[in-house]
Amino acid sequence: MLDPRRLGKQRVEALQVLRALTVPGYGWRHHPVVRMWAGYEEALVRYGLEVCAHWCSLGRADTCAAKMLRELAECHAVAEPRTQPRLGEAGELPPWLGDRALHLSHRSALVRKDPSFYGPIFAGTPDDLPYLWPASDRAPSRPC
Repeated sequence: MLDPRRLGKQRVEALQVLRALTVPGYGWRHHPVVRMWAGYEEALVRYGLEVCAHWCSLGRADTCAAKMLRELAECHAVAEPRTQPRLGEAGELPPWLGDRALHLSHRSALVRKDPSFYGPIFAGTPDDLPYLWPASDRAPSRPC
């Protein structure tokens, strides 16, 4: 659960991470979140599409989903990203997905950034944990 501001940013950031992984010289390429998703571009796009769908279900306009789909098709020849369960069955989800310490660190950041919104949702979560950014177990895909 994300507040509207952060939900909207997640759409844009998913697209930025995809571009950092696929566009040579793209500005975000050194951010630790990019290293997390290296080699899992299809899963990243699936995540981004789910965020975009939720965003649109709230009556908001979106341009990120179409861009992610187009860029995934152009760079990886994937016309329609698989669902998360299908990606999991194929071993195509990043190994950090579901890692308790990782998710706790990011919940902590949400509580720190907006305690009135996230404090009740993540009751008992400390607000001072550092971010965890585990690296992918895969090498980055070749840029487009």
